[in-house]
Formats: sequence, structure tokens, C-alpha cells
Amino acid sequence: MQNQPYDNFWQRIHQSAKVKGFPVRVMFELTYRCNFKCKHCYVPHEYQRSYGELKTKEIFAILEQLKEAGCFYLGFTGGEPFMRKDALDIFRYAKKCGFEIIIYSNGSLIDAKTARVLGELRPNKVDITIPAMTKLAFENITGLAGSHAKVFKAIKLLRKNNVVLGFKSCVLKGNESEIVRIQKFAGSLGALHRLDDMLSPALDGSKEPFRFRGILEGDERMEPESVAEAPDICLPKAGRSRVAKELFRCGVGMSQAAITPKGELKMCLMIDYPKYMIRDSSFKKSWEKMKGVVKKITPDDDYQCDKCSLEVYCKWCPGKSWLETRQFTACDPESRRYAQLMKNRMALK
Repeated sequence: MQNQPYDNFWQRIHQSAKVKGFPVRVMFELTYRCNFKCKHCYVPHEYQRSYGELKTKEIFAILEQLKEAGCFYLGFTGGEPFMRKDALDIFRYAKKCGFEIIIYSNGSLIDAKTARVLGELRPNKVDITIPAMTKLAFENITGLAGSHAKVFKAIKLLRKNNVVLGFKSCVLKGNESEIVRIQKFAGSLGALHRLDDMLSPALDGSKEPFRFRGILEGDERMEPESVAEAPDICLPKAGRSRVAKELFRCGVGMSQAAITPKGELKMCLMIDYPKYMIRDSSFKKSWEKMKGVVKKITPDDDYQCDKCSLEVYCKWCPGKSWLETRQFTACDPESRRYAQLMKNRMALK
């Protein structure tokens, strides 16, 4: 309950942004390159090899435009952001512009100097993915020898420099038995932990990530350290109803958006359509175009959420639907599978 005033503040900010139509929150993909080789990743390997990237000054120019548009919260992600040699320069400029920032990283490239600079910059959080606690499971998932030691060393360095930490884990075949240990580790550091037990197709539509999907048994997902951070993960929301006229309840295209490494504006990280090149044009004009597209995406005959008995157990969103079916309103098989699993699990309690 201690985070409630903060949460209420952000709810009011987001609601105001949706009503007024300005991008209060933007996720900026700095690169698709990554030194890890996680097979469940939603970024296709060919994106890492061939996707162009903005130059430092081009990113600075976009940050200025985001500031003028009313953006307040920036998430820097990838790929792995620290694959860019100018990552710290970008974070410095973002803080100079007045943004609140979160950095999403695998942590393996954060050395003592980087940790010290991050301590000086005081980002809202550095969010690190922890795939496992044991070295064998960890490196089987990352595909990189030595990654276990590098990541946990980085965590120590960041804590030494008083950087606020957060952790995330995906539930995979290779770490099902380690989720509770990860949660307890995060709790021992007083850090937030997000548990994602529902994978997504790759951005090119490939279902390859599903091959590595894990399943938690029993109540492992309900360890105290995680419940406060992600109450939706296993408990249904009684009486919840998806209002048919508002498909994008998260606010994409109204208060939130994403920018690709090449400088393309899109709805969110998962939706690659439509995309507007803002590197050589105006963010404001592209934003208005995208808002117009989003407003026209309305429920059709494929929309079933408001009639489905599994709705209260489901984590469906238009983004997941788009990735798997290339439609914004269809019930994707992965969401239905997950919802049925949750319903069955709740029936056994």
C-alpha cells in the first residue's frame, strides 16, 4: 500500500494525457543489437543484423521534440541499450531535458565506471532481466558464457552507487524451478520484480519463442516479493469488463508510443504497424497521424472479449493479437491458452 499515492499520481497523469492526447510516456528502442542470444526473444535475429540506427545527434533532436510534445517519462530499451557506445551520453541528455527515465538492460555490459555515472544521473530505475539464479540455467538461456558473473557483478556495482533497481523474469522451460529463488533474491534487495509468464511471438510474426515457454505449478507465482508488483499475473479481476469502444486501454496512440532504433514512431514495442519516420520529419505531425489511425481501430466481428467467459483471467491486448494474427481485435491462441490455464488453476484452489 505504500506505493498507492505514487500510483494514483501516475494514473491521473496518464488519464489527463489520454484526454488531451499528448505522449506522456514513450519507449525508445536505442538498438536491436544484443550480446545475449536468448531464443525466446521477440526481436528477430535479422533485426539485430540489418536494422539501421539513429546517430547520437539525431536522438538528441528527437528527445527535444518529445519534450516539446509533453512527454515526461522515457523508457530506454533494446536489444541491449549499452551495446551503443553513446548510451550514457543519451541518458545524460535525456536527464538534461527533464525526463524521468528507466533503463531496461541485461546488465552484462555495466562496469564500475558505468555504474558510477548512473549513480550520478539517478534514473528512476535500472531494470535488469534475471533469467535464472544458477550459472548453468542462466547461461543456457542467455547463450553467453560468463554472463551470469557479469550480471550479478553489475547488480552489486549499481547497488554500491545507490541506483534504484528492478528485475524482470520470463517463465521458461529452463528456469521454471528457479522462479521462487529469483523472487526471493529481488526481495532481499528491496527491489521490485516483474514476472512474465506469457511470451509473445517475434516482431516478424514467428511463433518460435513459444517453444521455450515454461509453466509454473502451484502458487510459485504468488511469492510476496512479486505480488505487489504484478497482481494481475494470476488473480482474475472480479467484475472487470473490457469496454468495447476502447480497445487500447493502455493508451497507445493517445498517451503512449514507441520509437524504433531507426527513428520510426509506432504504437508500442509489439506493434510494427503503422510506422512513421520521424528522423527527417516532425514528431508532432507523425503523432497526430498515428492518433488518427488508432481512433479508427474499433471492435469488429472478431472482437470477443466482452462476451468471453475467460475474460477475467485473460491478459489479451491488441498488441498480442496483432503479433499473432495480424489483426487488432482477434482472440489470439496464446491469450486463450493462458486464460484457460488460469481458470483451471483457480478452480483447484
